[in-house]
Amino acid sequence: METNKTFFEAMEQDIMNADIPESEKNKLMKNFLHLKEQKINIMITGATGCGKSSTINALFNTEVAKVGVGVDPETMDIARYDLDNLVLWDSPGLGDGKEADNRHAKNIISKLHERDENGNLLIDLVLVILDGSTRDLGTSYELINSVIIPNLGEDKEGRILVAINQCDVAMKGRYWNYKENKPEPPLVKFLEEKVISVQKRIKEGTGIDVTPIYYSAGFKEEGMEQCRPYNLSKLLYYIIKFTPKEKRLSFVENINRDEEMWKDNDDLKDYRKGILESFGETVSECATDGADIGGEIGSVFGSAGEAAGRAIGGVIGAGVGVVKAIIEHSPIRRRRSGGGGGCYITTATCEEYGKPDDCYELTAFRNFRDNWLAKQPDGKELIDRYYDTAPAVVELINRQPDRSDIYHHLNDFYLSRCLRYIEQGENEKCKDLYIQMMEYLYKEQGKWQ
Repeated sequence: METNKTFFEAMEQDIMNADIPESEKNKLMKNFLHLKEQKINIMITGATGCGKSSTINALFNTEVAKVGVGVDPETMDIARYDLDNLVLWDSPGLGDGKEADNRHAKNIISKLHERDENGNLLIDLVLVILDGSTRDLGTSYELINSVIIPNLGEDKEGRILVAINQCDVAMKGRYWNYKENKPEPPLVKFLEEKVISVQKRIKEGTGIDVTPIYYSAGFKEEGMEQCRPYNLSKLLYYIIKFTPKEKRLSFVENINRDEEMWKDNDDLKDYRKGILESFGETVSECATDGADIGGEIGSVFGSAGEAAGRAIGGVIGAGVGVVKAIIEHSPIRRRRSGGGGGCYITTATCEEYGKPDDCYELTAFRNFRDNWLAKQPDGKELIDRYYDTAPAVVELINRQPDRSDIYHHLNDFYLSRCLRYIEQGENEKCKDLYIQMMEYLYKEQGKWQ
């Protein structure tokens, strides 16, 4: 039975069994109960035929999104699906005739104005799905510009996500590599131009900056095999990113566990890593808020990490480190813990050379950071600046076609020399050279945007 515990059950058990003072345990439990009560409400809408149901089914491995299931009588034709703490509101968009459009718009507006028991707006995020197979998006613009955005309340840009589905048939199926399940260059160009066009139309109509993403949910008829999606990890990443931090754990037990669903993406970003970091931030910032747990978060939330690893193993792959990653994959944790992780540039360079996370170089740099640099008058400021900027620098480097050359240059001109200084006890020289490397990278990153 131990291995069948849900994430929240395991998290509660970890807190109860934690070897920490009772006062800190009480703080953790208070934070845990708050997180456990959180519900995330997402409205999913779009014109008829855009693929709302297939998107819901692909993301959450469920066939609840079928006509006539779970209809909420108070809102007539907005269907509500309860998946534990995740609540989906599947709303018809416009395009079914003037009378139906007026009814749908009225129901959407009413739901967007609805508030929860605490007086907050009920809907946390609106996901608007566009049909990538058509050039006629007038109905979708009407839905976004005239119905949704004017009724989002505050933080409009943070509460709407626009996604272009069916990118595989955006040019009638031409230039789609079916073997590798990805678009070929002419289709990529077409899709990127469509993203810019949609962004521009929304900006002109509302003054709001929204950056659409394109994806394919795959197609699944009831009882038939699911086709492989494309950019589904990217879509999930942005859904979680747009979710309030304290509500993100509501997704953990509901994500589709089939690894095949998450494999194919545009490779512009490690979306799986981003998903882990989002969950890790919630645990680091929300679960441990105000509590001094000592050591590392993983030392407390061990079985919760295992439960989360089982739940989201599909989306991030079943590779080594899945269990630890969900709890420990967070820049916040690394900054607090003082041990392990956090050497972003050095870690990325060592990975380029195929070296493990506990290799000699990384261990030496972490000891230098924790046992010498952190104790210098300007040490904390330097470390904080590094943590605030280095992840974005690494992300930019990883997008470059010559990323290997960049990492080899960093190693030859900076890191290997820094390591020699550490070995010789010349810590000041190491610090100065590392600062030079970061200044170099800050200047170079403008070329990589």
